[in-house]
Amino acid sequence: MTSPTLATRARRRSRLPWLTLPATVWVLAVFAIPTAILLASSVLTYDGATVTGPFTTANYGSLLGDGYFRSVLWDTVWISAVVGLLCSAAGLLVAHFIVRSGSRWRTLVLLVVVSPLVSSVVVRTYGWLVLLQGDGLVNNMLLWTGLTDSPIAFIGSKFAVIAGLVHVLLPFAVFTAMSSVQSVDPVLERASRDLGAGPVRTFLRITLPLIRPGLIAGFMLTFAISLGAYAAAAVLGGGRVQTLATLVRDRMVVSLEWGQAAAVAVVILVVGAFTVSALLLAGRRSRKGV
Repeated sequence: MTSPTLATRARRRSRLPWLTLPATVWVLAVFAIPTAILLASSVLTYDGATVTGPFTTANYGSLLGDGYFRSVLWDTVWISAVVGLLCSAAGLLVAHFIVRSGSRWRTLVLLVVVSPLVSSVVVRTYGWLVLLQGDGLVNNMLLWTGLTDSPIAFIGSKFAVIAGLVHVLLPFAVFTAMSSVQSVDPVLERASRDLGAGPVRTFLRITLPLIRPGLIAGFMLTFAISLGAYAAAAVLGGGRVQTLATLVRDRMVVSLEWGQAAAVAVVILVVGAFTVSALLLAGRRSRKGV
């Protein structure tokens, strides 16, 4: 009985590498190869779109020595961090309501969260453009309530870009937080309430520490997507708010500096990878109690 079972297990183990081959080829095709081409492009000498010289670090040198690039880098990181924090906070509240409350409105709230995903990012971004323009609904409401005497120039501000990104990315944070809240045993929360803790103290002392990994994951996801988001910055930024994604487009299409455009794209990749790695390390240390 033992020998055939071991032989069967050995045959199954020998087939495992072949089973992973399609996924490996897919990852190489859609991520590794384009990333390698991007890295190579960032250290090549270009004349417009044509490679004219050997490998060089001049693309990175000119970028890092450019004060305008550093300000765009800071604005991009700042906007992405704010978007990540807002999405994580709002996503937690919405997820806790959907999972824990017995309200009959839970299904409706879930549909509202999912509804942005059925339309394209461009359509949603232009929807915010209509709402936030000078004679849009938001300004009309502010004027009607007397909160302002004249229309506010939302378009072209960081507020507009952040609002558009939060609307686009909030569903990802909600779904990430929902899975974390669902993983918490309700018995723990009921035990805390039975021992005299109020709902706020129970949430802060019991629920929040247990769902912290999910919140970190939601922040990482929304932050990383915000770093390279183009549509919201291009449309709602009105040309006055520059991010790294719009800078890539300008360097490629306007100034025809393809080497610098590739270098900016590599910076987006490095900042995203560094932030995700740092948060993963912090979460691991937190779980170990270091």
